[in-house]
Amino acid sequence: MEKNRETDIIGIFNLFWRKKKRIIQNCFIGGVLSIIIAFSIPKEYSSKVVLAPEFSSNISSVGGALGSLVSMAGFDLSSGGEEALYPELYPQIISSSPFLCDLLIMEVEGYYKKEYLKTELYSYINEYQREPWWSIVLGAPSKLIQRLGSDSADSLSFTQDMDRRNLTRKQQLIMKSLDKKIYVDVDKGTNVITLTITMQDPKIAADVAQAVSDNLQNYVGGYRTAKVRKDLEQTEEIFKQARENYHYAQRAYAEYSDQHQGVIKMRYQIEQDRLSNEMELAFNVYNQIAQQLEVSKAKLQEKTPVVVVMQPPVVPYKASFPKKMMIGLLFLFITFFGTCIWLIIEDRIAPDNNWTDLSI
Repeated sequence: MEKNRETDIIGIFNLFWRKKKRIIQNCFIGGVLSIIIAFSIPKEYSSKVVLAPEFSSNISSVGGALGSLVSMAGFDLSSGGEEALYPELYPQIISSSPFLCDLLIMEVEGYYKKEYLKTELYSYINEYQREPWWSIVLGAPSKLIQRLGSDSADSLSFTQDMDRRNLTRKQQLIMKSLDKKIYVDVDKGTNVITLTITMQDPKIAADVAQAVSDNLQNYVGGYRTAKVRKDLEQTEEIFKQARENYHYAQRAYAEYSDQHQGVIKMRYQIEQDRLSNEMELAFNVYNQIAQQLEVSKAKLQEKTPVVVVMQPPVVPYKASFPKKMMIGLLFLFITFFGTCIWLIIEDRIAPDNNWTDLSI
């Protein structure tokens, strides 16, 4: 059994040796095809941003007299460390329609066929993307049908005040194309977030990476501080009203005291005491609301997430795709092993020599 297996292996190598010219010829053809394909694929550049979100700290981070004021007012910030948005959710946030729509209206600057270009990101993806020749050839019929059957709405670009709930088919396709150009990786151990943006222009890749980073930080910050900001706005309104009431009580007491100086009648004295008590009460309310306002400001600061940019985006000087060497090796690998397998099948179907023929 072992001897027959060894004989088969020797016979296979003998077959490959006899057909070596064919193998070399096919590998040469595969190498030429790999060069044509590698140089036909448009270059793409990747820009990377590395973010490290800082989780909320507890009340101990609010130090000094402000921390005492928070405790006196009855506010408990010890639960501030709870995160409403985990880093694992960031990829879903970036892939959401509102987030992508905000990106598509941004203005970008770069080059297209060595000509300076300044347009919005939507127009850049829609009109200024180079494609390999086979995509143009194979996609020509479908593009012609789409152009003949599309309405004028498909040519609309993104604007700030457009109805984003009623996007055209073309706009949705552009949005999906942008989504594929953004890759988000979250390290579950350290929660470090890596954003990688791939574009055909290196400067546009860096600009979009910066925009994604900024928009993500603003979105997370706005989400986490929404309730605190609303509470702060309400406290500011109450503070303004309390201040007006205190100033009104002050003026009423001062005017009454000025008008009745030297009067010793008891009813005038009682009225003056009443106005004095109302002024003091208004001051106490005003003072208490002022303290609560400072606490709300401290809570907003405590809730605002801090994101450390460990690696800002830079303009890449080297294309990240296509990897010509990898394409060449892949084609040579497929061609070599494909030819070898085909020779074995061909020899099994119509053998021209004995497997055990060891002649070389």
